[in-house]
Amino acid sequence: MISVFAGQESGFAAEVIFSALERSVSAGLVNRALSADKAITDGIYVFISPDETQASLIAAAVAGRSKVLIFGAIPPTIAPLCGLMSVSPLSTNWVEAAACEPTPIYQTTRSSAEVRWSGHPLASASPFATRPFLRFDYADEWNNLGFGRITADGGLWSIAVEAEVGGADVLAWAARDEVAAPTSFVTLSETATSSVLWWNRAAGAVDSAEWAVIEAFLSDWRPGDRPCVPVISEIPWGYDTAITMRLDCDEDIASARPLFELYRERNLPFSVAIKTAQEDRDDHVVLLKEILAADGAVLSHSVTHAPRWGGSQEACRLEARGSSDWLEERLPGFTVRYAVSPFHQNPAYVPAGLKQAGLEGFVGGIIANDPEMLLARGGVIPGDDTGLVTHSQQCMMHGDCILNEGDPIAITKQAFVNACQTETLFGYLDHPFSPRYDYGWGSEEHRVARHADFLDFIAAETADKKVAWMNEDTALDWIAAKSHLRLEKSPSGFSQTAGAAEVEDYAFAVRFQGARKALTELLHD
Repeated sequence: MISVFAGQESGFAAEVIFSALERSVSAGLVNRALSADKAITDGIYVFISPDETQASLIAAAVAGRSKVLIFGAIPPTIAPLCGLMSVSPLSTNWVEAAACEPTPIYQTTRSSAEVRWSGHPLASASPFATRPFLRFDYADEWNNLGFGRITADGGLWSIAVEAEVGGADVLAWAARDEVAAPTSFVTLSETATSSVLWWNRAAGAVDSAEWAVIEAFLSDWRPGDRPCVPVISEIPWGYDTAITMRLDCDEDIASARPLFELYRERNLPFSVAIKTAQEDRDDHVVLLKEILAADGAVLSHSVTHAPRWGGSQEACRLEARGSSDWLEERLPGFTVRYAVSPFHQNPAYVPAGLKQAGLEGFVGGIIANDPEMLLARGGVIPGDDTGLVTHSQQCMMHGDCILNEGDPIAITKQAFVNACQTETLFGYLDHPFSPRYDYGWGSEEHRVARHADFLDFIAAETADKKVAWMNEDTALDWIAAKSHLRLEKSPSGFSQTAGAAEVEDYAFAVRFQGARKALTELLHD
């Protein structure tokens, strides 16, 4: 069981961390702890922006047979418990270093501030050797490597403090230039009985594949003498990776046919999200029927593609319900269950609006906005009670993002490799052409050729592996089923108290004590 304590200054960060832990280990293994009534014994304890009053709680946890996770700013009295010599406020120089300009087409931009991972065994769970605080692959909207921005404004998403390490091992440094000394960003302090992992950001790595470091700490680190909990994998048991792709059809649905034919020829599922306020043509509907017949998926992409789903919960409901009605009228027997958010914008009212429209979840998450919706692991939404699920797919395969130097699709390839390393369901997207805009491709032949190149790369990377290619509905069904799982501690190990054992013939896998195994095998232990 993981006990989560929120400090007086933690605010929404507590919801962000709590839901992230639930997405990894299930709600049954995470509980909210109150400082006033919680007795510290052996176990796993999480503190978010702890204040002075929690110093004795942390000291008690460190003294036991335990793992302790601490996120965000810490007062000087708690610093030694993390193996730190000192902590101090951020220099204002970090603000400029954490920013970068929008990127020109066919290039990338990145901040001078970056996270540099060490060679520590636990740090190897990060797919990055280094990563900038901020990077763009298209304008100031997309980061195709999928991680959110680390700010320097003192908020939830900011690097919290400058810290000088004492006895802890540094898993990652934060550096802002080649002159100023780097500061500790992720540290691990070991005692005779406990391991203390500190992350110098209140939100930790909830918006980055680096969340895999936290999962490795919880499930695999020192299984012989530290408590461990199973982490539920996003990759089904018996598979090595999982992939979903889609097109967001803002205009001219039928122009997606050449790309659809490429995927159909390779027996790969094809998904489309439809903005319905466009010309009502028979060839659009014919293509949608063929996509469904080829085990593809059709999702809502709103009626008008209005920014922020129209600006209110009611507008969101109307946009989602209107587009669903349009699709269901033209596709007899078909029911729309999921959506892709226009511009990937998801204000706090969106889940309730989509639920009122009868939808069950959505694809969202982007570096440009609503950072709480950019999730390293798909599933429950921070602070939300609708029951909807979301999955972030920030890898955009557009002509505008094709590099003009070196391997044109190097970033897309790297995004896939990172997902494989961290057992992340990999999603990528494109858009069909329209008379006004070709998304930087220049020609349909160029676009189809690059997609074919990427599919060839995936095939080569997974030649000796088993790949779960999912359409978008199945991918979100899988994420939803994972969210419904509930594992609990039992006298003999762990038991499953809620949720289905599999979905669409995909069974669940877990990581536990250094091994990947079927969920059913864990429950038999």
